[in-house]
Amino acid sequence: MEKGKISALQMSMLLYLTIIATGIITLPAITAKYAGNDLWISPIIASLAGFLIVFIAVKLHKLYPRKTVMQYSEDIIGRIPGKVIGFFVLFFYMEITGNVIRSYSEFILTSFLFRTPLIFVIASMLILCAFCIYGRLEVLARCAQFLFPVFILPLFFSIAFLARDFQFGNILPVLENGIMPPLKAAIPPS
Repeated sequence: MEKGKISALQMSMLLYLTIIATGIITLPAITAKYAGNDLWISPIIASLAGFLIVFIAVKLHKLYPRKTVMQYSEDIIGRIPGKVIGFFVLFFYMEITGNVIRSYSEFILTSFLFRTPLIFVIASMLILCAFCIYGRLEVLARCAQFLFPVFILPLFFSIAFLARDFQFGNILPVLENGIMPPLKAAIPPS
């Protein structure tokens, strides 16, 4: 099998598009439930956990180049515990993928395709993902590079046009109920 190679810029665009799309759809409702007016503090706290995870992943990649998480977990803690961790990693990604596909499908149904059955939207997304996998990582990275401005520019324009309506007094009082509500709200995004 041929190993696909993409640039660091393409990888960052792929990750950014994935994370920001998921974050826009799901995270505000979850974090607002716990944090209230301090909703804006939770992503800052959660990003610290994200930086730690990225740091650990980079260090593990440098220590075990050309190995997957499942392969180097066996090297670190042994064959059987490594396989157990590999199973949990695989199960985690399957569960997260199911949740993301369900969230996107419900968003599409409530926004555009009102009378379309949910299973049709989910099946369409899965078929599209299968085509992306068949086309290899380079094709997906080039698509992300092409679509990145199409996705990001509307976000910047909406922020620019809504800026005159921002009322920064709405975030006051800051930490009215202490630091615990924003900390609890930071757990799901982290």
